[in-house]
Amino acid sequence: MAGAAAMPVPPSSGFDDWEHRICRTFVPLRAHRPDGPEFRGGVGSANLGSVVLAGVSASCAVVERTRRLIRQDDPELYKFGLQVSGTSVVEQDDRQARLTPGDLAIYDTSRPYRISFSDDFRMTVAMFPRKLVRLPEQRMAGLTAVRLAGDSGLGSLIAPLLKGLGGELDATTTVIATHLGDAVVDLVTAAFAQQLQQPLDEDDSAARRALRARVGRFIDDHLADPDLTSTAVAEAHFVSVRHLQKVFEAEGVPVSALIRSRRLEHCRRDLADPRCAHLPIAAIGRRWGFTDAAHFSRLFRGTFGRSPREYRRAVTARS
Repeated sequence: MAGAAAMPVPPSSGFDDWEHRICRTFVPLRAHRPDGPEFRGGVGSANLGSVVLAGVSASCAVVERTRRLIRQDDPELYKFGLQVSGTSVVEQDDRQARLTPGDLAIYDTSRPYRISFSDDFRMTVAMFPRKLVRLPEQRMAGLTAVRLAGDSGLGSLIAPLLKGLGGELDATTTVIATHLGDAVVDLVTAAFAQQLQQPLDEDDSAARRALRARVGRFIDDHLADPDLTSTAVAEAHFVSVRHLQKVFEAEGVPVSALIRSRRLEHCRRDLADPRCAHLPIAAIGRRWGFTDAAHFSRLFRGTFGRSPREYRRAVTARS
């Protein structure tokens, strides 16, 4: 992998376009650059399951994640960056990590940070949900903006993997890309567990947690489909129903129960929403995948203690 080409970084049409593209690829950021020659930069990205892998380059720039931007949008992500060329300084929580080619650092999008890049820099960044890193968040908070050498320890495994992944993605299927993303998260987790001297929970791998996250999003996107079942979910994620059930055992909620509870919660919200007051109760049930009105009513009463009609009447009386 070490000899593979770095991730392609399509050029932007100018600084404003570059700033827009980094915000769209990552999280809302504020960027600026010193006065000088014409700006050059580029951004490219690919999805590896729950991981966004991106390549960023520019002639010179500073990017910031401010408290105001965090209040506007906080998806609770880690960003793990590999300095490919040039230098940068990553600042978070009064710490500074000065990165030269081959160095790595992690930072948290839920807290303010600032990155100052030198001329003609290039960085590869893996971004993923914080919850995928099964290490205490309070202790991880002390490791952001800390340099991780890419030529020793687990850093020497992660650096060539990140650098080489981009050159392999064009011929990669969705399933393989997802496994590659899981591998990145597992290696990052292992590297910081080593720094924290924290044992890993072998029964709850990043792959399983990533699958749970993907399944949750899939269920939310298909709740209106009356044919959404555990079997349909398993087939959509290329796993067996038995494996899917085993993955969700740790959550204590079977996939079928998860589908049912999310449907009922959406129905409850619609019944309480004045904008849906014109909709018949049966139509609200059908809207979220309940084709049998009587069955929907029984499930709703069993969950919320009132029939859908009683619940709507009580909410309307309070408003």
